[in-house]
Amino acid sequence: MASRPPLPKPNGFQRALADFQNRLKPAERQQFKVTTLDELKVTILAIQSQQRSRKKMMHMGRLVPFLEAMEQFGKVIEVFLNVSEVLAFVWGPMKLLLLTAINWTESFDTLLDAYQRIAENFPIFEGYQSTFSQNDKMQSVMEHAWSNILEFHIKALRIFEQSMLKQFFRSLWKDFKTRFQSILDDLKRQKELVESHANRYHIHNYEKDRLKMLAGFKEASVKRSAERKAFVSQWIAAPQAIIDHEHICETLRESSEATQRPMGQWILNHEDVKSWLDKTVPKSSTIWVTAIAGAGKTVLASVIIDHLKQRDTEPVGFFYCKHGDPKKRTLLSFLKATLSQLVAQQDQLVPYYYDEAIKSGEITLQSVKHCKTLLLHMLQNIPKAYLIVDGLDECDDNERKAILSFLQETLSICDSLNPAKLRALILSRDERDIKKALAMATMIRFGQQDTLQDMKVYVECKASAIQDIFRFSDADREYIEQYVLDKSDGMFLFAKLVLSNLEGQPNLKCFHKEFHSLPQGLGQAYDRNLHRIRNNPNHNQRAMAQKILSLVLCSRRPLKSRELQAAISIDPQEQTVDSTLRLSMDMRDICGSLIEIIPGGAVELVHATASTYIQELGYIPRWMAELSMTYICLNYLSYECFGETSKPAILRYIHEGYFAFQDYAIAHWTDHVPALLESLKGVTLDGQSHKDDIISAFTLFAAQYDAELASTDKSREMLDAEVLRQLDHSQHVVSLWEHSTNYKALTDDRKDKVSIGKLGKALEINRPLLEATPTTSTNAIMDTHSLENFYGSNWFKCSRLSCYYFHEGFASHRDRQGHYDRHDRPFSCDDDDCPSSKIGFGSLKEFEKHRRNMHPGKGKLTQTFKRLKQLGRPGVEVAKNTCPECSFKFDSRLQFRLHLVWHNAQKTQVARKPGLIPRPSS
Repeated sequence: MASRPPLPKPNGFQRALADFQNRLKPAERQQFKVTTLDELKVTILAIQSQQRSRKKMMHMGRLVPFLEAMEQFGKVIEVFLNVSEVLAFVWGPMKLLLLTAINWTESFDTLLDAYQRIAENFPIFEGYQSTFSQNDKMQSVMEHAWSNILEFHIKALRIFEQSMLKQFFRSLWKDFKTRFQSILDDLKRQKELVESHANRYHIHNYEKDRLKMLAGFKEASVKRSAERKAFVSQWIAAPQAIIDHEHICETLRESSEATQRPMGQWILNHEDVKSWLDKTVPKSSTIWVTAIAGAGKTVLASVIIDHLKQRDTEPVGFFYCKHGDPKKRTLLSFLKATLSQLVAQQDQLVPYYYDEAIKSGEITLQSVKHCKTLLLHMLQNIPKAYLIVDGLDECDDNERKAILSFLQETLSICDSLNPAKLRALILSRDERDIKKALAMATMIRFGQQDTLQDMKVYVECKASAIQDIFRFSDADREYIEQYVLDKSDGMFLFAKLVLSNLEGQPNLKCFHKEFHSLPQGLGQAYDRNLHRIRNNPNHNQRAMAQKILSLVLCSRRPLKSRELQAAISIDPQEQTVDSTLRLSMDMRDICGSLIEIIPGGAVELVHATASTYIQELGYIPRWMAELSMTYICLNYLSYECFGETSKPAILRYIHEGYFAFQDYAIAHWTDHVPALLESLKGVTLDGQSHKDDIISAFTLFAAQYDAELASTDKSREMLDAEVLRQLDHSQHVVSLWEHSTNYKALTDDRKDKVSIGKLGKALEINRPLLEATPTTSTNAIMDTHSLENFYGSNWFKCSRLSCYYFHEGFASHRDRQGHYDRHDRPFSCDDDDCPSSKIGFGSLKEFEKHRRNMHPGKGKLTQTFKRLKQLGRPGVEVAKNTCPECSFKFDSRLQFRLHLVWHNAQKTQVARKPGLIPRPSS
């Protein structure tokens, strides 16, 4: 049998066309391949007629040179492609672009202008056939020209396909301008090669330069995109919902691997959820999943989120509300979390959100109104998206009302555009206000029978661990499993608390005692765990568990495990930070199942109900928790290390971990002082020790900072008389209370500064010394590892107290400096070619003045028509005055001279402020 001859290798024209077709959507391919030039011309005439009838005529003659250039080019390349319909993939995209752009004057004008500029730079191949016959390398020039035309169209299509084009266009086109200019420059070079009858040597050099240029552009583009994406993420500063999700998924994986059965899959097979996940329109865009506390709603949320993420066909935004974390229980937190996730999944829209960040004047996104607008634009633009909110009942009433109101308004807007383009899933307990707001949603109320199989998987996993500890038989293990299942009544949290309590029993006798008197309900389950901690025969572990739970219970933000270790190391009696007090065992082994450490190191209570039960059961009253934290903060901040100025002494303190708790203590002691005194209302301080602890801590702190406390204004509020009486009418208590309440009432920039000047000075001294610690030598690497146990890895922290990065920090000086620039000069010009895009302005007034003087009429229709009129007259030089510094061009001499004055002022300003780090370049 004769072998088939090998297929001919595709030439450059075919490769470029194949690549272009692969980047098209299937519907676009089908539409474009049958489009003809005549159809395009009919479309252009129809657009022109429509504009004439509306008295909105534009200079569409700018399209003629491009059409003529493509016609003559098509006659040449059809010889090489051996097909006659190749230009359909120019006419088709062009027709679609024109029909899309016509809806908005600015985008239409920009598109016409782009085609005119391409035509001006496009090589004229017709008439140079003799050159092609004498120099076969000239064919490659034609191939590159063809590739450029296709590249322009694929990029333009992806910009103009946005349904919210009016909102996104300027940013997306501005981002494309650099690539567009490189296309024009390449076409211009090709034109020169053709017209000069370039030889093989010149074309060879051109191709080398072109490859180098394309590689450089790609590298720069990838770098710029990554920088801008990171900048936007930092600006949004969203709570880390992804970390919460990954933590839950990891727990599910561990259970599934131990039992070889997945958990939570039943929810995906529920008819209402299947319909909601399907492509068809469900009966409602919103599903409300409700059940009792601890039933496993969060697990189901994670299962659905994971399913959508793995399917990866539509963007998904999600949020886990947490009552114990102030950053995870508000409307703004929800908006920022979902916006951040959706931006991360929509790379093509990053330029718009980057521009919004630059223009906002905010170091981090704090405006609820602005955040709503940005998220709404995203959700309106995406063809289809999912939003999932878990634990809505954990938000305060006003916040969950605001979240529900936003969701309802947004769903209504999106449904009006395309039914069910946005779908929401809300999981919560059956609270009256939530039920009323979601009356039109599809409700799924699940109970014990729905989660029975999942409960079995979880209980089997934990029972196997208990079997290994106490060496039970398989029959005993199965009995334990069934007994716990019967008692759980469908509550995962109950099973977790009970099984963790059983697992933690010291011997078989204690196990049998606990097992044969299992608790009834969630309250008793918590009580058993607390009882085990309270009756731990190891006094030190018992006291340590109470201390850890107290600190976690009342902390104003989730403490990282290293911060808890630092707090535990504080010895108020000896006035030291003693590293030998650091825990050598996992704090989860001390506190049992009541706490968990999530990825990132934050320590949290196991469930929102834990805080309530710990206090209601009397294990740790609120006032005792506040006393524990206040006592530590005030004593710690009175240490000599905060008044030290000697560099060697401070370095010694740094290496001994003395400053590991300063970020929290300095930022929040003013929260805990009034909280403690408020919690003491109605409380009788039994015994002298508690009163002595309070008075001694207040006295020591007041003595250390007496001069600054003495200058505090009298508070308008009155301290509770009975509380003051119990504390012996201590003037130091009054002094700290007045200072704290006055500071908390501030609403201006003073709230960004440490309220006690000496403490602020201590930060200014010790932080730079930590930052300057060498990290390159072998000894330095070991030293760095030791310091990271105390201070984490982000040592470069913001000095503004209210800023998230005051405690979170940055990995490098450069990152922090860029952050500082945003604080100091938050308003930046959104024109990438303008020097002020890198320097910024300190106020909105300065920024608006710059816009008026340097970019007059930008975006105004009058300027558009003025430019169109001039473009219609060949040979007219639009801008006669070109700046020698930045190549900006100005129509008037006055604008030009004002611009030069501005340059001189900027040079002086930069000279006075060294160290400015420019933002990502375009």
